Amino acid sequence: MLIYIALLFTIPTTAVELSPSQIQMIQWGETCCYSQEVIDSVQLPTYDHQPYTIDLDLPPFRESASKLSWALFYVLQGLDVYTTKRALEYDCVEELNPILGKTPNVQDVIGLKVVLLVPALWYTNKYETITDRDLGLMNYMMTSVVVNNIDVLSEAKDTCRKIR
Repeated sequence: MLIYIALLFTIPTTAVELSPSQIQMIQWGETCCYSQEVIDSVQLPTYDHQPYTIDLDLPPFRESASKLSWALFYVLQGLDVYTTKRALEYDCVEELNPILGKTPNVQDVIGLKVVLLVPALWYTNKYETITDRDLGLMNYMMTSVVVNNIDVLSEAKDTCRKIR
């Protein structure tokens, strides 16, 4: 029996198995009742400076536009096509876009939107993030276009003859 007690005192203190909670307590500074060897084996080394640092020159984070902003964007595009079509049904109304001519049909208006908007949005979204602010500016412009179309349509209903 005496041999077992003698063996117990000859085991180095670093060979004692510590539970994860004991290790955590020592790392937090609760070092009471542990030998300095045990404390040194558990505590993480501290540095006066960061031994490994990586400087990343990243652009600032830009949050993507919300689904609501995209939905409004597409609704306004549809409203522009619809109000343009309705206004062009009167003889005194002409399209002001020189690419489309004076009396374009719906396919021409949609085609121009697709040809201009799809590549622009694809390119912009590939190299930058389209934000709510970006779409907000486009939606503001498209809202003014739709309001103008509605104004022209209401005036044409009162003063012009319907031809289509």
